[in-house]
Amino acid sequence: MRFIYNEKSGLNTIKLEGEQYNHIFKVRRENAKKPLFFRNLQDENLYMYEVSRIDKKEALCELIKTQITFVKKPKEFQIAWSVTDPKIVEKTLPFLNELGLKKLIFVYTKFSQRNFKFDFERLKRIVINSCEQCGRVDLMEFEIFKSLEEFLKIYDDIAVVDFSSNKFNSLCGVLPKIWLVGCEGGFDENERKRLEGFMRVGFESENILRSSSAVVAIASKLLL
Repeated sequence: MRFIYNEKSGLNTIKLEGEQYNHIFKVRRENAKKPLFFRNLQDENLYMYEVSRIDKKEALCELIKTQITFVKKPKEFQIAWSVTDPKIVEKTLPFLNELGLKKLIFVYTKFSQRNFKFDFERLKRIVINSCEQCGRVDLMEFEIFKSLEEFLKIYDDIAVVDFSSNKFNSLCGVLPKIWLVGCEGGFDENERKRLEGFMRVGFESENILRSSSAVVAIASKLLL
């Protein structure tokens, strides 16, 4: 674990209690005599604290040092993912976060099941846990649209990841910022017609990828 997330990091005193207290001192068994390192994921600073008081349920920590870290600005590429099973999304999020994806946009399309709903607080916790492990210092952003039409009213600099003879590895020049990936089943014919005029991109592999595999593949190609 590279650091501990606490939204109040930077204050002179922070209190550790509840789940975070248990995780630090009972699960990780941190030595209360050693400094603890925190980030708030709102700025780029690394905050060093020492435990000034600890009991069985909470601990008070005092700020002793602030280290300013300079982080390379993330690439602007974003992925729009047709809504699929939240369980699949949750398993995929850590990979996308480690790769440095700036924003993940969810779009309900024809083959999306309307009963799929996202708990964005849960998604945020997954991303925070990933940041603590991989060292990323900013939070991935989320956005959601009720339909493809609603999405296209806001975004137009789009590449559509679909079956196409236009392969990713052959692309050159300035690439679109938003990469739209379908859910399981891809896009229906009406959606394909609506997306005519946008760049369409396929993979070199002849295998049919799951949407989660396609999302990770695109992020890897764009961000690494």
